[in-house]
Amino acid sequence: MSLHDKLGGILDTQVNWEELEESLRSALSTNAIFGPAKSVVDIGEGSGFASLCGLITCDWKGAEEAENMPSCVALKIPSALPFRKLNDSMPKEHRMLGEDPAMWETMENKLRQVHNIEVATYEFLEQFGGLKMPKKYYAKVFMPEDQLSGHICLEYMNNSRVMNYHEEHTVEQVQQIARALGRIQACSLKKEPTSPEFFVDFMSDYVKSIPLEAYCGVYKGILAVDSSEATVELMAKIDELLPEYYGSTLVMTIHKQMGFKPVMVNGDLRTENVLIDKDTGDLVALIDWQCTHLGVGVVDLLRIMLFALTTKDRRASSAMLIEEMYNSLVENLDGAEPPYALEKLQTVYDILFPHCALYFAAGSIILINNHASNPSYTALSMEEKEKRKAIELDKVLGAFEDILLYHGKNKELVKDLKFRND
Repeated sequence: MSLHDKLGGILDTQVNWEELEESLRSALSTNAIFGPAKSVVDIGEGSGFASLCGLITCDWKGAEEAENMPSCVALKIPSALPFRKLNDSMPKEHRMLGEDPAMWETMENKLRQVHNIEVATYEFLEQFGGLKMPKKYYAKVFMPEDQLSGHICLEYMNNSRVMNYHEEHTVEQVQQIARALGRIQACSLKKEPTSPEFFVDFMSDYVKSIPLEAYCGVYKGILAVDSSEATVELMAKIDELLPEYYGSTLVMTIHKQMGFKPVMVNGDLRTENVLIDKDTGDLVALIDWQCTHLGVGVVDLLRIMLFALTTKDRRASSAMLIEEMYNSLVENLDGAEPPYALEKLQTVYDILFPHCALYFAAGSIILINNHASNPSYTALSMEEKEKRKAIELDKVLGAFEDILLYHGKNKELVKDLKFRND
């Protein structure tokens, strides 16, 4: 049995109803049980490829009147099934993984690793109050002797939805995220994170697994969406730069190279990992902490700006948003020393822009080119498809334009920095 097999449990995974009920009852210290109307709905389809997420309706029976039982919970289960579905939808010659069992085993080991990182993150941050994160009810980590049971049960955030990459979000929404990030970063300075999971160098292993030809080929995929003369010329310039950034792990090492005390970083803060209120659009929670590590917090801000904002809004608001995040960090330090000055943080933003923007662009291009395999996308009207395409292209092409800008601007700033762990 493996994480890319259908295993007959909840959402075809390794977790069954009996295990969920027993673990949740224990976490809530209740004698109540699930009723016959218990159910699950897949609420994660299309949002990620490393796990399945189910909305569990518990239908509690026998709860005491004084017990405040959650009617619903979110169950997140590490699984390679979403990635397998995506991979199998591609022509054989374009598939990221073939049928080699060793390749799938390597991927599944990575899923186990990042799940344990996420559990460690929730366990560390639950010591602090007022954070924009769901409550953890319970979690099970993967162990050497148990390679299947890992999962996490979280508070379901009512009346919320993900931000969505294909939407134009406001600067005010990202401002809320900047403040939430500053507060989380302050927590990791007030009490040092020591769990070994936070020191895993998963970036080095990832970049080493991708050949240079495949790395450069991903970016050429934008030409399947927009083959205009301007975009062809832009991508020719980007193609010249790619070998310099290939294999870069600078986002993981820059704090060491520049002598900064690190803070907690989400590491994958894209729109689909942010929950907002369905009615007001206000920030509800930051989710998906599988890539948590210690580094510089501007990485998270940079990524969510690229995913959420139009190019025009991102360019106009970057300095303000960096200052907003920094001020929140300082305000929540309770007198502790900030790890860097605001001016230094702006410099780090400039240095890391090409690295984060290339990461953003690669993922965006893959998603854009796989819209045709997503049933919810194919059901859209042509007008809606064109609207989404325009928004997505604006973000990606704007990122490429600014990669060239910052690459030139940074020549003196990066001359003493190592991009790779050679």
